[in-house]
Amino acid sequence: MDQWSELILLFFIYSFIGWVWETIYCSLKAGRFVYRGFLTGPYCPIYGFGILGVLYFLEPLKNNLVLLYFASAVLVSVLEYLTSYALEKMFHASWWDYKDVPLNLNGRIALPISAFWGIACVLIVKVIHPRIQIVSDYLVAQFHWVLPALFSVILVADLIYTVTNMQAFRRMTKEVNDLLETRTRELSENVAERSEALKAEWEEWKQTLEQEVGERTAKQQAFLDELKENSAVSQRLQRLNFSQRRWIKNYPKLSLRDLENPESVKRLVTSFRERRKKM
Repeated sequence: MDQWSELILLFFIYSFIGWVWETIYCSLKAGRFVYRGFLTGPYCPIYGFGILGVLYFLEPLKNNLVLLYFASAVLVSVLEYLTSYALEKMFHASWWDYKDVPLNLNGRIALPISAFWGIACVLIVKVIHPRIQIVSDYLVAQFHWVLPALFSVILVADLIYTVTNMQAFRRMTKEVNDLLETRTRELSENVAERSEALKAEWEEWKQTLEQEVGERTAKQQAFLDELKENSAVSQRLQRLNFSQRRWIKNYPKLSLRDLENPESVKRLVTSFRERRKKM
């Protein structure tokens, strides 16, 4: 029992350390506090699974730094790829994207990132883990199975809450996308009617074409502003809770699949959230 308790505690300790690392890194990069993590609590399970995998599966390699480095980089990269794929299939959303990083594979993993994780894992195995092991042993001796069981219940509850939240988030963004598509078709029909009327005035239309193109960005913003004031859209955006707003705010590369206009939906949600903060 104590062995399982130790395993679970190590999982949560490294999940928390991963959350701290990712939050600090992303906060410094963004110049503001960024609360990272797919789940609500301060932990990122992918770090817990990844580091435990390195500690236990690669234990025979711990005295060979070169093999440990390459094996760690491969193991963590496989886990990162599978996690990205699973999240996308389950929730139709991509949470990170390395397409702007050289030598990436489908934007899910990238060689420079894998190289970094190899170094990080060697540092954890040789320097950090011996100290973490002392903390884990102390907690197991003091609390036995109670603390791991409590953490496990919290994680399961958080997972259920997050999955439910994500399903509601998908429904809301789909509804907003449908409203946006409807309004876009209406505007397209108006443009088509206007084009027919302008055929007889071809020369005049050519002269104003440059001005029309120059005003496209302003019209697009006006279109989004109009949608924000739309009661049907507003009612749906008001249903966003803390976690859903956090996903949009703190995951700039969050990609919403199965939508015709995912970027427009994201910008609409973001601008609505910022407007509420000013009110």
